[in-house]
Amino acid sequence: MKIAYLIEYFKPFSRGAENNCYYLAKELAKKHEVHVYTSDRQNGKVAKSFEEIDNIKVHRFKPKLRHKYYLSMTPGLWDVLKEDYDVVHVHSFGFLWHDLIVLMLKIKGFKVVNTPHGPFMALKKYNTRENLFKFIIRTIEKFVNRLYDFVIQVNPEQYKWLEKEGVNKERIRFVPNGICEESFEKIKGKNNYKIKGKKIISYVGAVDKYKGLDQVIKVLPHFKDLIFYIVGDDNGDRKRLEGLSKKLKVSNRVKFTGRIDEKNKLKVLDASEVFILPSEWEAFGIVILEAMARGNAIISTKTEGGNFLIGKENGFLYEFNDLGVLKERLGELINDQKLIEKMKKTNLKKAKEFLWKDIAKDLEKVYLE
Repeated sequence: MKIAYLIEYFKPFSRGAENNCYYLAKELAKKHEVHVYTSDRQNGKVAKSFEEIDNIKVHRFKPKLRHKYYLSMTPGLWDVLKEDYDVVHVHSFGFLWHDLIVLMLKIKGFKVVNTPHGPFMALKKYNTRENLFKFIIRTIEKFVNRLYDFVIQVNPEQYKWLEKEGVNKERIRFVPNGICEESFEKIKGKNNYKIKGKKIISYVGAVDKYKGLDQVIKVLPHFKDLIFYIVGDDNGDRKRLEGLSKKLKVSNRVKFTGRIDEKNKLKVLDASEVFILPSEWEAFGIVILEAMARGNAIISTKTEGGNFLIGKENGFLYEFNDLGVLKERLGELINDQKLIEKMKKTNLKKAKEFLWKDIAKDLEKVYLE
């Protein structure tokens, strides 16, 4: 097959959607011709206009307009229409420029698949202007969302809101996110993230307000020997969190690492016994799987991803901002080593059910269908 992906950002820029696209494209490129159409910059950093990454042909184009995340205009992406592709796979709802391209792709008879990852503007609270913008885009999108040959849900519950966004339930297919085999490899050498006499909990992801990291910092004063590692780029919330840590007199136990390489990320997860994902919203949470692969017990908010990945056998769930339950569940884990060890074994086994190489086969079946 000849496959094209249309996505706003791509490697070396990465978060959940970008990782999904990259790892699946990498696996499929072992058998098929795979192209990616994307923008060439994020946060001032510019990548090559064309290169091959793991047999994936990556075409990058300069945006003519970009405001925050969704509002963008990248004329070069229309080049996807110049080639004959068996499947064009779009990532995300809410990009009007992509919607125009999808409309033209369907007029020309292309087969088009979308993995939206989550609903457009998924959080609960927005100001009046943002809510108006959300209403306008969703109204337009309901028409476009009827055009896709298939829409991928990354957890089994997404059909509930996908149908409300105009997607025909018969066209929804389940293909989850995953992790690579390297996530299980042992890391040689000294682990400098381990601290003698201290228990370690961790978080990996963007340092963003909706990620709810302040919840963990607020309960930290109740646990004297606990260190909290926060791994990931600052998305605008680090200064506030540092101020909160200082106010609560726990700044010496909250460690911001910033973005670190894969090896050091795995070292942090190896040093950690409990991984916490306290987000207001998550469609999946690939980082949960990565933490499971390194033998962490999990605490997560009751998001789509948390509800799918976490049960009583491998972790705990709690309602966003319920600090009492978060404190109780965290205390239950760090004071019961037998429970942690039991969850570690369960998570190591469960994580192996979500390997990209296997998930790519499921996606290939959708394309063939």
